[in-house]
Formats: sequence, structure tokens, C-alpha cells
Amino acid sequence: MTQFLKKNAKLFYILFAVFSFMFIILSCVFMTTYNRIAVDYTEDFLITGRPTILTGMSTFCRKTNMQYEVLYGVMFDTNVDLQIANNMMLYLGAVSLVMVAIMLICANASRKKFYISNLVSGVACPSVCIIMGIITIVFIIVCVGDINANYELLNWGSLANGDYYNRAAEQFLANDTSGFTVSATPLIIYIVIIALFIVASGAMIAYAVYRYLDTRKELLASKEESNDVSIDQTNEDTTNVEISSERMVDANA
Repeated sequence: MTQFLKKNAKLFYILFAVFSFMFIILSCVFMTTYNRIAVDYTEDFLITGRPTILTGMSTFCRKTNMQYEVLYGVMFDTNVDLQIANNMMLYLGAVSLVMVAIMLICANASRKKFYISNLVSGVACPSVCIIMGIITIVFIIVCVGDINANYELLNWGSLANGDYYNRAAEQFLANDTSGFTVSATPLIIYIVIIALFIVASGAMIAYAVYRYLDTRKELLASKEESNDVSIDQTNEDTTNVEISSERMVDANA
């Protein structure tokens, strides 16, 4: 196991960097999955929104006996939560890349002996990633709760814009869910990926601590060996002196 960790150290850091890039890419895809909520339900939508969507929303609410304020409020709140979670994932990816760069600068992936700088960077950097990962998961879980609690409302509200509002109203009255596109499945996938990243970060911490302790053992063993050699050399010199003294005594006799 020891040799495996040492030989594949660079691979671990490469995978760590791949995770970081993945978070940045996923943050771009994140809101694409919920684009209608993000585009049509913003704070200034009533002022700047497209007339066709506003008309569509009003018609949809009238046909489904939903109050516009309720529908719009739920959509707006969900949009806010989604945006926060999306931003956190982006920040997680960016910060993780910085942490990888710091560990590479400290040569954690290539140094044969781990010193205090390697221990500090090898523990602190993954710890930051773990904390941010946990925070991101918490925000995503909030979004999962929003979607699960308002699943039908969010889907009908997402369809109720532009040319889709008539069809959305008809689907609502017929209990037809074939046009639903808003679900918590992508969010759950993100949670799993971040959880794997947290586990990998924990492994990086364990690896740094192990390598540092291993280096300390090697240094102590080397020091003890050096001391033993020094003691042997001293004993040998003492013996030689004693032999020389005895020879001098014999010669005088």
C-alpha cells in the first residue's frame, strides 16, 4: 500500500484537478437544466419581462385557478436557491483549482520526503475543499427540498410561458406530466459527485499525514544509524588507544 501511494501520488493530484474542472463545467450546465425558472422568474421580471410570457402566466393562472403571486413567489424563491447553489459549485471548482496549485507548488506530488510545509499544505488545502463541498451540498439539498415540495407547480410554471401556456393549462387539467422537465435528479447527481470529491479530499489529508510521519520515521532511523556508527567509531578509537598504551607499557618494560 505504501509503495502504491508513493508511485501514484501525481495521479491523485491530477484526479483532484479533474474534479475541480468538473465542478466549473457542471456549474455552467446546472442552470441550463432549470433555464426557464432562471430566465422567467427574476426580481425585475414584472418590469422587463416579455409581454407574451406575462400574458401567458396570467392566462395559465386563470385557467388553473392558481394565484399569480403564489406561483410567481414559489418560482422566484426556487430560482434564488438554485442560483446560490450554482454559484457555490462554481466557487468550489475555482477554490479547488487554487488549492491544487498550492499543493503542486509545495511539490506534494513529487517530493520523496514530506516536510512541515508539505504537511500543512497537504492538510489545509483539502480541508478547505471539504468545508466548501459540505456547504455546497447543503445548498443543493435545499434546492432538492424546494423541487420535491413544489414538483408539479414548478413544472407547470416552467411550461407556462410564451407559446406553451395553453398546453401547460391543458396538461394540468388532464393530469398530463409528459412535458415535465424540472426534477431533482440532476441535483442528486451533483451531490454524489461532490461527496466523492469530499472522500477524495479526506484521502489526500490522510496521505499527507502518512507521508510526513513516514518521513519522520526515516529521519529518526537515519539519525539512530548515524549515532550507532559514531558510537562504534568512538569505541574503536578508544580500543586503538588502549592497545597503543599497552604496547607502550610493554616496550618500556
